[in-house]
Amino acid sequence: MAATQDFVTFTRIPEGGAELLSARFSKQAFGRHCHDRYALGVISGGAERMYYRGSNHLAGAGSVVTISPGEIHDGLPGHEQGWMYRMLYLDPQWLNQTLFGHKGHEHIHLFTSAFEHLPPLACTFLHHHQALEQSPCSLERESLLLGLLSQVFERSGALIPAVIGREREAVQRVRSKLEADFDQQLSLEHLASLVGLEPLYLIRVFKNSVGISPHSYQIQLRIAQVQRLLRAGASIADASFTCGFFDQSHMTRAFKKVVGVTPGSFRA
Repeated sequence: MAATQDFVTFTRIPEGGAELLSARFSKQAFGRHCHDRYALGVISGGAERMYYRGSNHLAGAGSVVTISPGEIHDGLPGHEQGWMYRMLYLDPQWLNQTLFGHKGHEHIHLFTSAFEHLPPLACTFLHHHQALEQSPCSLERESLLLGLLSQVFERSGALIPAVIGREREAVQRVRSKLEADFDQQLSLEHLASLVGLEPLYLIRVFKNSVGISPHSYQIQLRIAQVQRLLRAGASIADASFTCGFFDQSHMTRAFKKVVGVTPGSFRA
């Protein structure tokens, strides 16, 4: 493991009240307990030993953790250096409404196992988890969170409902909204409510039609306007603020990713 000292970082984001934990434990022992939320995560180093459904399980790096609400389990070091992991704790009522499309609040999806060695999904989870911690943009966080959750739950056999029809008109209306308000902080929930689609389904149909997510499309629009302003002689700071970026460093990262050079090089 890269980390040599124990650490714990806890973050809560507005989207679904999701709770994010990043930690390394070398001596911590969690007694048998359960959560009232889904506990989803990835072991990124070392190994964790867990009692789950009457037997003990061991998971190392690259293992995806999936525990349903109410499931009794514990957590112990399974390696001399303990284990390092990233976890998401999610409200089942929010998931029912946002991901599963259930009007009632009682549905609980039961995973078949607590651990599964899935390196590609684990890598995706780690990348998204880090981005969720760092992103100041609600639209980006919602897109990342729902995209990740759909992969985790569909991999376990959960049925994610689809909506048939209205897609082309819905995509055009969302594009028009993003183009008109590219400099505003628009949430995925707001965009979805404009066209009467579930947020996750909106991401899917938008990607299928446009090729990128609504958040990425908004970033493209902002960077295009930043380029226009820089060509006209605006300062980098003014262009960043005018186009809705939280700060200049955020804009610079997005600019280089899209254009290939820094705003300073582009403006020179």
